[in-house]
Amino acid sequence: MILDLNLSNTTNTTVAADVCIIGAGTAGIFLAQRLCKHNIKNIVLLEYGDNISRKPVEMNQFCKNKGVRYHGADSGRSFGLGGTSVLWGGQMIPLAKTDMNIRNYAGFSEWPISYSEIKKYTSSVESQFGLTSEVSPDIDFSSLASLQGRFKLRTSQWLPFKLRNFSKAFFKELKHNNGLTVWTNAMVTKMDYFPESEGGKINQIYAKSPNGNRLLVKPKIVVVCAGALESTRLLLEFDELTNVITRQKSPLGKYFSDHLSVECGYFTCINKKLFNLAVAPVFRKSIMCSPRLEVAGNEQKKEQISSAFVHFNFITTGDTGLDLIRTILRKRQGERKIKGISFFKIGSMMKDIFLIFYWRFFYKRLWIPKDADLKLYVDIEQLPNIDSTLCLGNELDSHNRKLLVINWKIDKRDMLVLKKVANIFFTEWNRSSLKSIATFHLVMPLF
Repeated sequence: MILDLNLSNTTNTTVAADVCIIGAGTAGIFLAQRLCKHNIKNIVLLEYGDNISRKPVEMNQFCKNKGVRYHGADSGRSFGLGGTSVLWGGQMIPLAKTDMNIRNYAGFSEWPISYSEIKKYTSSVESQFGLTSEVSPDIDFSSLASLQGRFKLRTSQWLPFKLRNFSKAFFKELKHNNGLTVWTNAMVTKMDYFPESEGGKINQIYAKSPNGNRLLVKPKIVVVCAGALESTRLLLEFDELTNVITRQKSPLGKYFSDHLSVECGYFTCINKKLFNLAVAPVFRKSIMCSPRLEVAGNEQKKEQISSAFVHFNFITTGDTGLDLIRTILRKRQGERKIKGISFFKIGSMMKDIFLIFYWRFFYKRLWIPKDADLKLYVDIEQLPNIDSTLCLGNELDSHNRKLLVINWKIDKRDMLVLKKVANIFFTEWNRSSLKSIATFHLVMPLF
């Protein structure tokens, strides 16, 4: 059931829980419903926001930027049931084994969780969302298969819009499962800790609502799923009181990183139809599949670079039939503030919509509007940087909590990786027959 702490009949409420999950976003909701399926009967899910997606500024949630401005703190977060699943594109792809291995040449240690441990859960996640493990990139994107060698061709899958907002996709479980209680407007303010001599675990979680109502949860197990920034802030606050995490020499707040996605070139079509057939996403029933060229493991080692991939993107004018369809679907997903579309171009939009359905029916592909800018993006995993940090500042926010200070660094080594990957693609494209359907123009980013 879903309860609003703001509307609680009592000022102070105390509940017990087998599992308490902090954050009702993508990870928190998915974990909660999976625990329900495994007959865990007493789960409490705490959400800072309410049942409507709200941006950080609407929640008086601000961070202080000390290094490179981290725009993800503003545009990449959403508070309320569903969290950032209200905003994301729903693109999913399993981790590669090379992502988790030790990579001394790039400064990466081996993951504490093995690839085989994660791999055994892949099929259950795929079946949950109607995804398939049978997608064959060599067949669906046979033209791009010629680029394999220095790259490895893989396929990502996009969730249907109706499943992207997890609060809607799993609403029945959130609302009607007797073993799950969801508290909205429940901002976690403190976590109490049993000392190691008494079990060494968090035993009490305090939350409060905007109108001052308070909730005390007494859990057996706590899982923090509040997103990279808010989860770190909660743990920093907890450690400031207990010194439990840093006493164990954990690098809490250090090595803050993100993946960098940068436009590194564009295409001029020689044959638009063949280009569309080569790179446009493929539909497998209701699932859209996109090509991804990941830098092969041996190439990463040779070039001394982190994990990276290139992907094709197209930028529309905002007034195409595709934009109209996308806007309708994104509103259905739950995003509230979306740029409007000019209906003065309704004639051309209808033509676009006809071509979209024609290509989907006959070619099982997404049709790329003829006036779209055809871009290539390089995405890289940032190299470890101990000076890139998250920490608590001295300034207080409107909730009397210390502001999170983001000191995000983009190293010269990251820029070098971007340039190397872009150059590898430029070389391989021009070696292949693909150069006969489109000319690729390399545009190195300026930092």
